[in-house]
Amino acid sequence: MDFNSEKEQLVTQLIRETNDGNVRWRVKPPPYSLNQATENYVPLYIETDYRDARIGVYELRQKYFTDVDEYHWTETLGICIVQESETVVWQVEEYSPALKELFNMARHQASGISSILGM
Repeated sequence: MDFNSEKEQLVTQLIRETNDGNVRWRVKPPPYSLNQATENYVPLYIETDYRDARIGVYELRQKYFTDVDEYHWTETLGICIVQESETVVWQVEEYSPALKELFNMARHQASGISSILGM
């Protein structure tokens, strides 16, 4: 099995399990290695426990330089597996429609908007 198909399979399973209510997402601070020693910024990190693993999905903002001192911010999404010591042992950062759907589902669930509206 290749790397990309493993990511797609994991994302698909998490979408299914989230939709069925079997996975609970919560907002947490991002693991140390996602924000340290880099100019990248993680404004939102959402995590769940799934099959004895900690899985995180996150938004990543990066500087895209157009010249030596000119840049603008770009955004992408990421998914990662985190171990006990806040170590990211596996991660993929790319745009994919499935990952965007999972991120939006996780964000919606973690926000608690359904309970706020009494649903």
